[in-house]
Amino acid sequence: MANHKIKGRKEATILRELTIIIEREMKNDVLRALSIAEVRLTNDSEIAKIYWSFLPLNKEITKELIASELEENKKTIRMKLAHKLNTRTVPDLFFEYDTSLENANRIEEILNKVNK
Repeated sequence: MANHKIKGRKEATILRELTIIIEREMKNDVLRALSIAEVRLTNDSEIAKIYWSFLPLNKEITKELIASELEENKKTIRMKLAHKLNTRTVPDLFFEYDTSLENANRIEEILNKVNK
């Protein structure tokens, strides 16, 4: 039970710090278009899966472009995160696109078709 609470606090801290790093410290307009939805740590806290999404306000910024920018800047982001966390180790970061908004939209479309 206590481990679950500690893990949850670590995930929340990483989410908060990554949001600050990407929005304020990175000089990359492509990355500023994304929003971090969730962080999930493995039980040993060695790996963090970061789920992200974005609003396509700019047609030039695509999901693929953001994914490639995240991959290119992963080491820099991890280094900045290491300076902010008070932990012995910093988890490896794996960025994954969050499809929950798209799935919700598909379900809503299906329900609207059924109700007509």
